[in-house]
This record gives sequence, structure tokens and C-alpha cells, in this order.
Amino acid sequence: MSNLATALVIKAPGTNCDVENSDALRRAGASVEVATTGELLASPEMILRKRILCLPGGFAHGDDVASARILANQCRLRLGDTLQRFVDQEGGFVLGICNGFQALVKTGLLPRTAGGLRQECSVVHNDSGHYECRWVRLRIESSACAWLPQGDVWEMPVGHGEGKFVPGPNFDAEASNLVAFRYVDADDSPTTDYPANPNGSLAAIAGLTSPDGRVIGLMPHPDRSYLPYHHPDWGRRELEGDEMAGAKLFRALVAAASG
Repeated sequence: MSNLATALVIKAPGTNCDVENSDALRRAGASVEVATTGELLASPEMILRKRILCLPGGFAHGDDVASARILANQCRLRLGDTLQRFVDQEGGFVLGICNGFQALVKTGLLPRTAGGLRQECSVVHNDSGHYECRWVRLRIESSACAWLPQGDVWEMPVGHGEGKFVPGPNFDAEASNLVAFRYVDADDSPTTDYPANPNGSLAAIAGLTSPDGRVIGLMPHPDRSYLPYHHPDWGRRELEGDEMAGAKLFRALVAAASG
């Protein structure tokens, strides 16, 4: 696989953040192609020609069965061997955001502590009982994802109805080294209290990484926080010269995939 930072953004029926993800990746220095799930299922090998695979947010297949369940089944049953080769043998990187994170968890690409592709955890309905759309604060944890700036606190928005992370019986959030992001309060302390934790995620988990650090997923949206004017306070806080949290994530991902 070439070291050129090439990215493939997957567009399923109902995906609505593919344009933003593509733009953010290009601004971070990647060459980007968008493919529908139909195109990908017909030619799975197109994944192997890229360095980054991105599963963006939205409502894949209308979330009719459950959030991202249909997309996850397609990925596991029809693309599973290719996805595992992409990560394990080709050294590829995978990013899943919101609906994409739900798909990675239900596919079994996250947290993937036991190897193979089988679901170990879940993402379920918010404790609030309704769709949450608000800005939150995230702390980047010390994890297997060494290319993230661990210890930093980032601001990003969420937009989901099913964002509560529930660990499986064999997932140890503290000992696994796979928790990449946690929701934090104004004092930068992990919290399960609403609204700083907008969905009630257990152990304040907002995102995970795989044991090799090359698969990462999170519920908040870096694709909605990579330009200064995305932030609701951008005019009052004079953010024009600041690099936004989303831009930092995409830049770090592209740099890691280019190495």
C-alpha cells in the first residue's frame, strides 16, 4: 500500500455528512474519493487502494432496524475479510463518526479486543429519550491511539438519538487502553451527568480505538467543528486564527496515515 494519504468516504442511503468529511480530509492534505455502498459492495478491493476509510454520520438506511445496523451487517457479512485485511495486513486507518461509530461497534471493528469481527459492545438510545444536538467537551484519553494529542480537551457538537455507549460484559473500560475520548465537565473531569454527557454513556465514553490504534470512532462530530465559524462563539471569541478541534483530528489522522 502506498504511503500517499488517500481516503475513501462511504456514502450509504441516508448518510448526510459525506461532503463535510470529504472537505475536512482534503483540507488536511488527503486525496479523497466518495463511493456508495453499492459501489463498494460490487468492488470491495477499492478499499485496499486507500490509506483511510471513513464512515460518516447521518442515518444509514434510515436507521429503520436500529442505528447503522443494516450498514454494519453489510460491512461484516460482505466486506469483513476485506476490512480485516485493510487494517491488519495493509496498515489502513478507519474513522467512524456518529452513525459511522455505531456501524464500527456493531460491525465488530471496535473495540475488537478478541480479534475477528463480532459485536462486543453497543450504542443505544439516549437516556434523555430524545435527539440531542449540542456542543460538548471531550478529553483525549491515554490510549492505543498514539497519533491523537492525548490529554487535550476539545469542543465538538453531537447530533444523535442513539449515542449511549454500553460496554459488553468482557470490556473493561479502565484496563483496556481502548477508550480514546471521554465526555468531561467544565473542570475537565469525566462525567456521566447530563447535559455534559449528552446521552448517558457509561464510563463517560465518547469514542474508542482498536488495539492497534488504527481504527477510531466517536459520537461527536469533528466534521462539524473543523472551521472557525462552525463554533457558535466564533465571532465573540475571535477564533479566526485558531485551529478547530475537528481540523486537529483530521490533520492528525492524515499525518498518521501518510507515515
